[in-house]
Amino acid sequence: MRPLTNHIPNIIDDIMRDVWVKEDLESIDTYFHPDARFYGRIRNTALTRSEFRDWVAQFQSMASITAFERVLTVTEDEENFAHVIRADLTSHMNGATGKLMGMFFDKLCDGKVIQSYANADLLTYFETTGFLPDNATLIMLGGTPLS
Repeated sequence: MRPLTNHIPNIIDDIMRDVWVKEDLESIDTYFHPDARFYGRIRNTALTRSEFRDWVAQFQSMASITAFERVLTVTEDEENFAHVIRADLTSHMNGATGKLMGMFFDKLCDGKVIQSYANADLLTYFETTGFLPDNATLIMLGGTPLS
């Protein structure tokens, strides 16, 4: 691991603030390379920048991220880094609030993110938005199927 360089924490914070908190979908073009690919949002699918914009809009139609904290950031070199984000989530469906955690592995090219691998706690997202019961995790751990 190497010490963080100034631009890596800034781009993470800028993306979280502009794309997620301010819900500025146009800023996706500012931070993500035209050839960017997004992995982990939809199983076995790499989204293009345009498809990622549509995915973000769908996410934001159900809930908003109102604040965030970058919990951890590590770098391999000037282009490859990983970070953990904890975000405050508010459902548009039922007004419920919760915490959402995600881990991301990103690669930069020409100062923009060109590859992004995500692993976010979507179970909590769907519990908070009301699409799954609040205790869905416990139900599934007990072996009961959600139906």
